[in-house]
Amino acid sequence: MLNKLNRRIYALPTVLFVFLALLFISAGVFIQNDERTARISKAQSVAEQVKISLEVFSSERIQALHNLMQNWPTFEPNQVDWFNAQALSLMGMQKGFSSLVFIDANSEIAWVATPSKGIKTRLDNSLIGKPMEALGLNISRFSEGLQSTLLYSDNAEHHFIVVGRAISPQEPKHGFLVAGFDVQTILGVMLGELVGPQFNFQLQGDNKVLFQSGELLNDGSIVKLEPFTFLEREFFLTMQSQLSPYNTGWLIIMIGLLMSALVSYVLHKQLKGAVNLSISHQRYLTASEASLDALLIYQPTDDDFSLVEANSYSRYLFRGACDALRFMSLAEQTRYLGMQDQFESAKNVAANGVPYEARIAVGSDKIVPEWIKIQVVKAGENIAITIRDVTERFRAQRDLKQSEEKYRRLVDGMQRHFVYTKTVDHNFIYVSAGIEKILGFTADDFCKNESRYVRQVPDELFDIQQTIVRGEKPEPYVVWYQGRTGEPLAIEFSDTPINDDQGLLVAVEGIARDVTKELALQEEVYFQANHDQLTGLFNRYAFDEKLREILEDTHNQSKQQGGSKCSTKAGVKSVSNINMPRAYHQKSVMCFIDMDRFKLVNDSCGHPAGDKLLKEISTIFRQYVNGQDLLARIGGDEFCIIFRNQSLDKVTKRLDKLLLSISNYRFVYDDKLFFVGASIGVIEINETTQSAEALIKAADNACYKAKHLGRNRYFVFHDNDTQMAIDDSENQVLHALHHALQNNGFELYSQAIMPLNVLNDERATPLQHYEILLRLNGREGGLISPGLFIPLAERHGLMNKVDMWVVDNTLKTLESNPAHIDNVGKVAINLSGITLGDEMALHKIAKRMQSTSVPAEKICFEITETTAVTNLSAAKHFISTLRDLGCSFALDDFGAGMSSFTYLKNLDVDYVKIDGSFVRNIVHDPIDHATVTAINNIAHSMGKQTVAEFVVDIATADVLKNLKVDFGQGFALDKPKPLAHRVQWRVKLASA
Repeated sequence: MLNKLNRRIYALPTVLFVFLALLFISAGVFIQNDERTARISKAQSVAEQVKISLEVFSSERIQALHNLMQNWPTFEPNQVDWFNAQALSLMGMQKGFSSLVFIDANSEIAWVATPSKGIKTRLDNSLIGKPMEALGLNISRFSEGLQSTLLYSDNAEHHFIVVGRAISPQEPKHGFLVAGFDVQTILGVMLGELVGPQFNFQLQGDNKVLFQSGELLNDGSIVKLEPFTFLEREFFLTMQSQLSPYNTGWLIIMIGLLMSALVSYVLHKQLKGAVNLSISHQRYLTASEASLDALLIYQPTDDDFSLVEANSYSRYLFRGACDALRFMSLAEQTRYLGMQDQFESAKNVAANGVPYEARIAVGSDKIVPEWIKIQVVKAGENIAITIRDVTERFRAQRDLKQSEEKYRRLVDGMQRHFVYTKTVDHNFIYVSAGIEKILGFTADDFCKNESRYVRQVPDELFDIQQTIVRGEKPEPYVVWYQGRTGEPLAIEFSDTPINDDQGLLVAVEGIARDVTKELALQEEVYFQANHDQLTGLFNRYAFDEKLREILEDTHNQSKQQGGSKCSTKAGVKSVSNINMPRAYHQKSVMCFIDMDRFKLVNDSCGHPAGDKLLKEISTIFRQYVNGQDLLARIGGDEFCIIFRNQSLDKVTKRLDKLLLSISNYRFVYDDKLFFVGASIGVIEINETTQSAEALIKAADNACYKAKHLGRNRYFVFHDNDTQMAIDDSENQVLHALHHALQNNGFELYSQAIMPLNVLNDERATPLQHYEILLRLNGREGGLISPGLFIPLAERHGLMNKVDMWVVDNTLKTLESNPAHIDNVGKVAINLSGITLGDEMALHKIAKRMQSTSVPAEKICFEITETTAVTNLSAAKHFISTLRDLGCSFALDDFGAGMSSFTYLKNLDVDYVKIDGSFVRNIVHDPIDHATVTAINNIAHSMGKQTVAEFVVDIATADVLKNLKVDFGQGFALDKPKPLAHRVQWRVKLASA
């Protein structure tokens, strides 16, 4: 009954609203359609006027061009002057031309005439002498029709139409005439005169919008004209009359809807007030029936209570015993359900009016829940009992407790990890038991005394805390603590902010882990990356970085020299006025050291002897440097020392003592006694030093000068020594190098590359593999080591010529000994980084490989890892080109770079030559052993064979065999010998 009444209350106002709304909407739509028809008519009329005006403008200018071409003089001696006069006259009479261009019979622009002002142009005198195609046209000499094109300005603000044709198709010698029109200016003037601001329009050509005013609205009032021709091009014009600022139709509709809603609302309020009381009562009954609690009303009967009323949920709750309980008193019901104690509680409520509440476990199978909540309150003379099923809540609490216990067991069992909770002030209020396994402190002890155990916090701790305050999760950070036994321990924290519903920070939670060993490993890796493995000194990479820092500090302090004090950084003070106190003139001095007679030791006793010598020499160097100095090994037998905050005089005195110690030093190996020395180039580091590269080069040149002056001495580089590098000694080597390139003054050497893992039956007729080495014949008949002339060749840009000589003469040697070729497996030829990036050198090598009788599969080119990754794309192109001819490639000195494994998969090489620095100590150094194992396994997984360099003894070879390295190269297997001897010996052996 109530629902029907509600429907009537809403139905009548709704019908009235719909009727009135439809009436006003119909009137508004009629007025809108009438206004749209008028706008379309106006737009159509204006669009036709614009089209006619543009066509008239176009026909007049085209006709003017035809008249000019028809009047072209046949025997005019200076056609350019005649054309310029006629063009200026024409452009003066008929506006709109941006330029007129005369093109001679050779299709070259002879003259460009432009109006003095008023119109922009893209065709100006800069085009004179250029071909006709610069105008975007390709006009036939015999075409009588005009050709047209649309050009765009560089800034896309102006568009230009270019129209032209041959002046006389019957007489092509007269050339061509081309006219340019500034479309934007023409359309702006013409459309501005014809079209008022109350119209929106758009003009398109070549699928581009050339001119537009306003924004076209897709409301059915847009007028689109058929395409028309303007200046020999097809254009499309779209026009629309703008809406009136006051839309009468919409105004009538809105006013009508508001009036309809107001009348309907008043009627609805009047009808609704009459039934409010009935609705309120119905809601009360509905809420009672919809309650999730069983509601039972009892009235007192003698010393008991009888059931008066019960809602539907109570019947559901007691569905197993509903019929039996319906006619029982409260005392009988409680006994029936096994809840006798609850009856006394109900009686107390009825007697004193104090509400009663209890949660009890149900022991009877007559009721569905396992746990219930009972509330008893007095309701007038009666009592009301509500019963709620809380079984699921108790189960959830029980599951939550079990989950918490499981979580705690998991957290407490974490190895080297613990979880924590901190206050907004970052005081620990909870840590898991894992903290005790890490620091040795109990969780309670750590929470109370955490600040006592802290040794170091990160510098950015304040920023981290501010990040947490903003509700953002910071990056993990490390705090150093002192453990119970006193050792420092690093703990990495990962904080997570906990915010309340208002977004305010209420706590910080996270997980922490012990990263002490991890950081130690990182430190070890960093040390290995920045230190020479043999001597323990800084390596070239670390030296370059620190040298750049010193130069940067020196330059920065030089800029600050105007102040009364000079700021210092890294112990290097800036150099300023010579009259300033000495404390502000502290400089640094760099010494470039090259060991004398080191090669003699290396060649006589092998690489182990050389390694031992370098270690002992490093010990001598350490005696003459202090904590602020920088000592590094930057090459095979090259060292650098930077004496910081030392004057040149003090440094030279220390160098005198150092050279004396080296002179008194005797190196003994295998009962052999060697005298060694050191040539030292010395240079000051000050504010005039341009770059680290220039500094090292100058020190290197000074070192060469010291060698030239007799070795085992130092030479100080001064500003007037910039040409010192080109001294007599270097000139002699450079002269020998040029002479060798012109007169075949080089000598080819070779060193065998021996297979390490071959079967016994394969040893009967093994193929011979060897690497081509190079020696330079000196003036007095001796050989010059590559260590001297190769850097000089690289410095003077001769390395690609040296490479080409080696390739050509190696092939010639093999071509002249065909019997030897049959016994050769691979001949390895080294290529420099300069050649690797030289397209012309690649072309020459490819052409030589195509013309030789030596099978391409016999040749293997070696490139170093460093040169390959310097220009990866050029290296890949170089390798791909020669591999297509059948050649193979080896990656030399693998492992010496910082990105070996990253680039290995990107280089299509067949062999990986493991750098000798890892091989020569493999027997005694587990790190070198692991490194070689990793390189060998990864290379094999990529289908590449491996070659180990610097195999200095049989023990090393045996280790490499066990690691399954494919080939070995070194003094223990074969010493370098002239290629001619190897070829002739092999040929004789084959003949025998």
